[in-house]
Amino acid sequence: LSTRTLDVTTEKGAPLEVKRVLIEKGDRRQLVYYWFDQRGRNITNEYLLKWYLFWDSLTRNRTDGSLVRVTTPVPASADIAKADRELTEFVRRFNPELEAYIPD
Repeated sequence: LSTRTLDVTTEKGAPLEVKRVLIEKGDRRQLVYYWFDQRGRNITNEYLLKWYLFWDSLTRNRTDGSLVRVTTPVPASADIAKADRELTEFVRRFNPELEAYIPD
């Protein structure tokens, strides 16, 4: 299990912070990018997410939010850097489309 945070520049030029996790089970590997999108906030820290859920429940009477997770398999013979580039490009193009589906 390998975890770190990285920034992806979206198609609109805005930075998007994502949590990057490489998971393995036996000989199978997957590269996962995820983040929480909560009323215009990009959050990668689970504790901060809980704080904002609490705060929004008090100030806005809202407790909803979204977990966005994209995953790609990484075969044993595949280059992880190539999988990173492909997943980063997918997130870069796909993120602006989320605005229509995630509440503000």
